Amino acid sequence: MALKILLTGFAPFMHYKSNPSGKVAMSLNGQKIGEAEVVGRVLPVEHKLAASQVHEFMMTEKPDIVIGTGIFASRGCISLENIAINRYFFRDRDNEDETYEALYEDGKEAYFSTLPLSGIKDALQGKGIPAEHSFTADTYVSNEVFYEIMRSAEKMGIKKAGFVHLPISEANVIDMDSLHYVQRLGIPSMRRSTMEKAMRLIIEESVKLY
Repeated sequence: MALKILLTGFAPFMHYKSNPSGKVAMSLNGQKIGEAEVVGRVLPVEHKLAASQVHEFMMTEKPDIVIGTGIFASRGCISLENIAINRYFFRDRDNEDETYEALYEDGKEAYFSTLPLSGIKDALQGKGIPAEHSFTADTYVSNEVFYEIMRSAEKMGIKKAGFVHLPISEANVIDMDSLHYVQRLGIPSMRRSTMEKAMRLIIEESVKLY
């Protein structure tokens, strides 16, 4: 019997007209990769709602492995997130409001990924895809979803779960045409086809020795 992998990405948000994490998740939806069948789902970039939806997807699909993905605009490689923290912090630049709170008052301070991150990094770089360990998934919705994935995985007895940040795509950089050219020169990006290849490798490594 094939393993089931729940792969989540995010919908477009703020000035991003497209979100490669959501597009990759849906591109792989329904595909069989190695011994795994992929269920791809897209989450809204919205505080509390995204975490609620990923929990519902996990309860409905009852996956063997869960991998959440999002984008991190300042990074040029695949970021293998190690730790999710029980904190949410967001500053609204338009009105300067800040939100700082615990995700769960009675929750653990942090959860560590249970994906085989070192093996994943070696596999990615062995295929010419830059990858690195990350010890901060930030404090926005990606971290919130990562925390919920690990919290729910612990309760459901799911052995392998975690979160991966992707760079933004070339299309995202093109969409930033309104920025000053000096700012655009320094923005890293990755082709979506490379991101999809990376996620296939991540899934293959996650299935090994399950």
